[in-house]
Amino acid sequence: MYENYKPCDELKSREICFVVEQYDQGKFIRQFHKHVPESRLSNDSRSNLLRALVIKFSAISAETIVRCHLNARGKHPAADDVSLRFFVTHPERGVLRSYCGTNTKAWSDQVIQPNEFRQHA
Repeated sequence: MYENYKPCDELKSREICFVVEQYDQGKFIRQFHKHVPESRLSNDSRSNLLRALVIKFSAISAETIVRCHLNARGKHPAADDVSLRFFVTHPERGVLRSYCGTNTKAWSDQVIQPNEFRQHA
């Protein structure tokens, strides 16, 4: 199933599209959009970059950043599994999207199946 949510018209194979949007008064406002060659980022680096973009644009406190990295064992301090939560979806055929965040959200789109990318069924 493809979510068809804001796929980038400029996305090409062998690149990664990064987007940051912030919720403001009932709608999401685009704050950042950048394309980079996929050969320049590992999967771990991409995840770290998405987290860094959310932190940059949402001004998450140091306390929250620490709580986002805690496991669920124990209650003090409480873990925050929402602010920097990750989701993976498919906005269109052949594309993998990784989301991070909630009210400020960052995502990356990457073509993972070039033979199916932008092919209409």
